Amino acid sequence: MFESNQKFKKTFNFVGFLISILGSVVFIVLVGLAHYYAHEVGFILRDWELSELVLDSNKAKILFNTGIIFYGASLFIALILMIDYFKDKKKQIIFIILVVITCLSLVGVGAFSQDQFPEFHYIVALIFYLSGGVLTSYASIYFLKYDKSISIFYPIIGFLAVFMQIFNIATRWFFGQAYTQRIAVCLSVLFFLLLSGKILLRNEIVETKENKN
Repeated sequence: MFESNQKFKKTFNFVGFLISILGSVVFIVLVGLAHYYAHEVGFILRDWELSELVLDSNKAKILFNTGIIFYGASLFIALILMIDYFKDKKKQIIFIILVVITCLSLVGVGAFSQDQFPEFHYIVALIFYLSGGVLTSYASIYFLKYDKSISIFYPIIGFLAVFMQIFNIATRWFFGQAYTQRIAVCLSVLFFLLLSGKILLRNEIVETKENKN
């Protein structure tokens, strides 16, 4: 029975990782296409942020919002399957709360388009940036503190993503608002994709300092 459950869990986790890959690829492709169609009607990459892709092109709007919603849903599935990695119940609860808030707010960014619901869009976008930054920092710090089997490369990517998010918010009105935002988004997508692969594709439970305490 135990071996059967383990095989089922491995299969489930593998499917979760495939969903993570699919979500990341679909997001990048759709947002990339949204840039193409928005550029045709005057979208300026160096000046306009991602949410502004929806303003002047209906094709870009559909592609961008679909990509955001799909990625938010796929990210939720991949991350929620990692719950068992956190052995302490309190840490599990914190992780679940951060995942739910981050993914729901990300879906909200796509569902409440900037051109139709500007005020609500800004609210859910702010919630996403804050909760996503905390989630990324939480996971990165956890790896450094408890799991030495995970390369320091992973938390470094996480911290870089958070740094770029903070830098973008702090400087958005006078420097690099478009480029730094896209760098932060790309690093975040990379971090969560690598994270899902590292955790969900493990063949055995690795003992961490948390398990020993």
